[in-house]
Amino acid sequence: MRGGSLQRSPLSFAATSRVRKFANPEERRGKGIATAGLILGYIAFVLGVMGIPLLVSMIQSDRERLHRLSTERKEIASDDGRIKVTVPGTWTKLPELNKQATLQVGDKSKQMYLIVITDAKADVENMTLEKHHDLTRDRTWQKMKNVSATEPVSLTIDGHPALQDELTGTENGTNVVSLHTTVDDGDHFQQILAWTLKSRWQDQNQLLREITRTFHSEK
Repeated sequence: MRGGSLQRSPLSFAATSRVRKFANPEERRGKGIATAGLILGYIAFVLGVMGIPLLVSMIQSDRERLHRLSTERKEIASDDGRIKVTVPGTWTKLPELNKQATLQVGDKSKQMYLIVITDAKADVENMTLEKHHDLTRDRTWQKMKNVSATEPVSLTIDGHPALQDELTGTENGTNVVSLHTTVDDGDHFQQILAWTLKSRWQDQNQLLREITRTFHSEK
């Protein structure tokens, strides 16, 4: 002892170091968790940076695929192969649209649909194209509320005489516009109904008309 102070020996320093080392295990555990979190954060950051180009590439690839499908055209036929229409690549068969339909197709993502209902002339004797068109239009009319219709226009579809008009109204609480077309193919009256939401009609009606004009029936 010198000057009233007690000098520590090397052994006492070592003992103190051990005490400090093991005195607060919770603190050491917290530091370990923080370090692990920091490491995981760095890993996530690196993976995120590396994954951004891959994600962008996937999005671009998906957009290109959808664009290609929307511009491509394919033919869809009825189960017996007699009724056909040509549609964009994004369209598919939708058998749940109408049980009476010979052919049912559409693009659910854009809410565009088309069905064909076939009536044999032998089952509807003394029926003209005009009468059949009026009859089927009235049936569609009755399913809608607040309906308005355009005057029928004469067309030639698949080399056969046809009539076409538009029906606008509310069906099941939804505002829709239907393109109503009747084709006299000689042995049958083919009713073609193509429709979409009223809010989309301006952008999509030309495509629905185009698909309707591709209608083809085989004897």
